[in-house]
Amino acid sequence: MIDKLAFLFVEGIKNFTRNKLTNFLCIVTIFINFTILGTFFVLGYNTDNVVNFLRSKYTFEIFLNSETSLDQAVNLKNELSNNSLVTSVDFIGKEESAKIFYDEFGEDIVEVLGYNPLPTSLKVNLEENGFDANQVNTLIEEYKLNALIDEISYQGNYIDDIESRINLFIFAFLVLVLLVIFISIQIIGNTTNLSLSNRKDFIEILRYNGASNLFIKTPFFIETFLQSLIGSLLAFFLVKYGFVVINSYLGVNIEIDYYLWAWMIVLSLIISIYASGRSMKRILV
Repeated sequence: MIDKLAFLFVEGIKNFTRNKLTNFLCIVTIFINFTILGTFFVLGYNTDNVVNFLRSKYTFEIFLNSETSLDQAVNLKNELSNNSLVTSVDFIGKEESAKIFYDEFGEDIVEVLGYNPLPTSLKVNLEENGFDANQVNTLIEEYKLNALIDEISYQGNYIDDIESRINLFIFAFLVLVLLVIFISIQIIGNTTNLSLSNRKDFIEILRYNGASNLFIKTPFFIETFLQSLIGSLLAFFLVKYGFVVINSYLGVNIEIDYYLWAWMIVLSLIISIYASGRSMKRILV
């Protein structure tokens, strides 16, 4: 039994080293396809972080006019807090507004102008679950009529547009995955066909000696296994360290799934086994 396994393994290695050009082209193709696929896996993995970040921006800010008293501002805050569309309301006084201005622009507005012109405001945090942009717009339009309110700032429409684009990206990602899988199947299948054609005499000898189809197929499965393993590992290292460089130079924080290497290798092996098995089925009945 051990001798048979050793023979099959050696023949698989021989197949791999014998067809240098075709195997090289197959590895390069797997490398390119899975580099693209791995890149989109990473971007897709970070999509949730982007969406959560955008949803944290589901807020609008109400700027109160200068005549609004503290009691009136608190009553308005409590009224908004009781609305089903709102999760919480933060009161931002003039002093806190000046601190925010200093954090943003590095200047003390009181020292620059001699007084604090910044208004008191309310930061309204909206409910993320079941978010309805139309209801929020209606709420904002209603409060614009309130005499205590000078202005309302809301960027939600832009956020909705960005999320729509993210959903389009996810759809494009799925289409690309299917395309990469299809291309990989075709190329690996063609490589297996070529390898089988080059080994027709060897296959006939094995058949003459009573070898089963599984026994004959095994060296070719080993060949495709090596193609996939090398191509997908190279792609993984490029994707991983490519994003490490991007994070370092651009100062971003793109996270990489710890199991990305496993997903890429396993998917590549599944595709390879399927493609080579389908090709061999046409020849080895």
